[in-house]
Amino acid sequence: MFRAITPQPRPTSRACSCRQKMLSAHILIYKHRRTAPITQAASGSSSSSKSGASYGLFVISASPVCAEAVAAAGADWICLDAQHGAVGYETLNQMLGCTAAYPAKRIVRVGGPDDRYGIQQALDLGAHGVMVPLVNSRADAEQAVSYCRFPPDGQRSVAYPVRAVYRKGVGVPALSRYLREANQEVQVWLQVETRACFEALDDVLSVPGINCAFLGPSDMGFSYGLHVKGGYDLPAMLTSPELDNVYSTVVQVRCTAVNLNLFGVAA
Repeated sequence: MFRAITPQPRPTSRACSCRQKMLSAHILIYKHRRTAPITQAASGSSSSSKSGASYGLFVISASPVCAEAVAAAGADWICLDAQHGAVGYETLNQMLGCTAAYPAKRIVRVGGPDDRYGIQQALDLGAHGVMVPLVNSRADAEQAVSYCRFPPDGQRSVAYPVRAVYRKGVGVPALSRYLREANQEVQVWLQVETRACFEALDDVLSVPGINCAFLGPSDMGFSYGLHVKGGYDLPAMLTSPELDNVYSTVVQVRCTAVNLNLFGVAA
């Protein structure tokens, strides 16, 4: 369902620091903007404002009760997982509805960069943004961003009445305001979890409209064949020199250069 956050001791070396943070359970590890973190609530305070790190959890069960409990507990963000989790659109509607009153950012993980319907549903139902897995190229990133933006910046379809618009009020004035502001407000989080994505990372992350790079160390290791190379010793795979190189490259060079937020998750 979901795991509690367990603080980790501060490592002594920079390389170890990257690895240890990657292995922490569902924890944001770095903030690379001078402005407030993207997971900080619009009103009230969050742990982000104090520590520079934001904390969140994935909800993979089809349980609005669990989703609300996580949001009410003070998480900076929650990810409702419609990729690997048992979350259909009717359930997603309930989960987004019951968490709307809390300051946690509500992100929906969709099926991939070509999941136009899933992206549309998540945003119309009131998600603050989407997490897009299986991104392998700049074209994939551009497509995902396009599905999150209204014309002329993208291809998102207009709908009313929907929960997303209700945050601006009701009626035509609310819809007009939403259409003016949505392209700047909707969050696009891309998962960096494949060899192809990592090897094209500068090109992928330079796509306008991306707010966050989310590292997926398990799938990254699999894409390099490290699970086979290491005899299916998954903890050893996650701490391998090859993945250390991925962590340090993304954290220390790429995301800083393109001014993105970076998240890490043990999955």
